[in-house]
Amino acid sequence: MALLAFVLGLVPALQEVRARWRCEPEAVAVGEPFVLVLELEHPAELPARELAAGELTLDASWVVLGEESLASTLQPDGTLRTRRAWSVAALEPGEHALSAALSSFALSERVTRIQVGEAKVRVNGLLAKDEDAPRPLREFPDDFADESEGASARRSPWWIAALGLALASGVGLFFWLRQRARRTAAATPLTPQELLEQLARDLEDGRGRERCYELTRLLRATTDAARRKDRAGLTDEEWLAELGASLEVPRGAVQELERVFQRAWRVKYAGDPATPWALGELFEQARGALRAVGALPASTPSGGARP
Repeated sequence: MALLAFVLGLVPALQEVRARWRCEPEAVAVGEPFVLVLELEHPAELPARELAAGELTLDASWVVLGEESLASTLQPDGTLRTRRAWSVAALEPGEHALSAALSSFALSERVTRIQVGEAKVRVNGLLAKDEDAPRPLREFPDDFADESEGASARRSPWWIAALGLALASGVGLFFWLRQRARRTAAATPLTPQELLEQLARDLEDGRGRERCYELTRLLRATTDAARRKDRAGLTDEEWLAELGASLEVPRGAVQELERVFQRAWRVKYAGDPATPWALGELFEQARGALRAVGALPASTPSGGARP
């Protein structure tokens, strides 16, 4: 009986836990909220909060408006389907895939399958294709200022229309100016070396664990760009395995990346302390990994990054 109880206790751990990201709906306007959904399929014995304990972190082109309450439904096979969802708005038009941003979301080791291919949304701009500035307000009718009773009755709809046009134009102007500023800033993108050194600054600010997420994301994106291949949909383990099986990256570079990812994993998931000294060593290893990949020049300075 003791053996049977032990085996039964292992069943939840052996069952596959799946995570799937998607956007609802798949198309919105700039500034219009949509729902970013994380759906978990897991044994009822495994708490959803422990499986997906991460916090959603997106860059400045997104606004996270709030999070829905966690909701679980029992499936016919006895497992649970749990939904964790956030209300999000995009500030820039275009076709957006969130897979790269979601790769750093903290999920339990028990989550064995992660799908991010549906985490994409089409954001329609407020301006037409041939427009480069917000449309001007329409003129008011000639009798708008007439104080007569009849004109007052006719004027009421114009008040509503005028207010709506003013709001639409104001919102359009705001997003146009924001997009214009972002296009100007994006004209000179930062190099991998500059991005790495930005992360390596002020290692005593208490953001060590978050820096490890950002570092592994930077290493993956830079290596994928050097290979001209997008592997954002893979987990870190799958990504390293695929990288090691390819012939495009020298074996020494793969080993350097594996060492960095292993050390960062211990901080992210195993609770290793992220001391300034340990982070300095980690970023020095990351510089070596990027040099091995060919993303940084051989003479990349390391001064200032170590505490």
